[in-house]
Amino acid sequence: LAVLLAASLIALCSIIIYKNLKKQTVSVTVPDNYISDNNISDTDTASAETETEAVTDEISVTAALENTYVSSSQKTGSAQTEAETETAAEAEAAETEAVGTEAETKEVQAVGIVLSSRNSDDNVPFNVDNMFPGDSITKYFQVEVYYKNTVYVRYHADVRPGYEKLAEVLKCRITVNGKVLYDGLMAEMPEAVTYTLTSDEKTTTKLLYEITAYLDTDVGNEYMEKDLIADFRWWVEEKGNLTPPPTGDTSHVIIWAAVAVVSFSLLLVIIFRRRRRKEEEIDE
Repeated sequence: LAVLLAASLIALCSIIIYKNLKKQTVSVTVPDNYISDNNISDTDTASAETETEAVTDEISVTAALENTYVSSSQKTGSAQTEAETETAAEAEAAETEAVGTEAETKEVQAVGIVLSSRNSDDNVPFNVDNMFPGDSITKYFQVEVYYKNTVYVRYHADVRPGYEKLAEVLKCRITVNGKVLYDGLMAEMPEAVTYTLTSDEKTTTKLLYEITAYLDTDVGNEYMEKDLIADFRWWVEEKGNLTPPPTGDTSHVIIWAAVAVVSFSLLLVIIFRRRRRKEEEIDE
């Protein structure tokens, strides 16, 4: 009985330690498609301006032809009004479609990472194997930062020795809260992909990292069936600006600790009573 009780206490303590040390997995809801000004390239903007100018010229030519056959300018004004109405309707439809796309959300599982004065850096192992051209793998990480003033949350993928071959062609796209910070070869990733946070007061910010590792369709056969193991690492060098996380609910830990103390006390009582009985039997 004593051995079983001691084993139970050891197992209970191990479970408590494991639950407090392991990384938490959290469920987060993210937009299915991010709509922002950053997604519009300069080429797309120039193309849109060119199309707008072309439509304007077409309307002007139409108005000029109509003025040739109609003495008054009422019909020209009507044509311009109709064109403007159609343009406004198309813009409204496009905006409605964009809002509908932005409203589409999905729930994903993300690894929870906390950066605070108690833990200024953290890392998560990442591995891919047997990828084919065109394949991709997406992982989500929710980085919770406790800070004041300005901190720079840095990220880097450290490829482990012996797995550099696939890193030559494996690309990595890093998106933070809908903003693409890096999209290129994993082997050419800068020393730190940085996201800036600023606050005059103590605050907490949750950053959703969407990290996609993918292969282009034109990757050669020599990279087939190759493996890659890397450590995804986050850190903050401005440790003085990190603040401690708020004290969580530790009532369950206190309860289990109390149960362990009571159990150990009962174990001692049982052992002493049995020893005393044996001594009394010997004396008799």
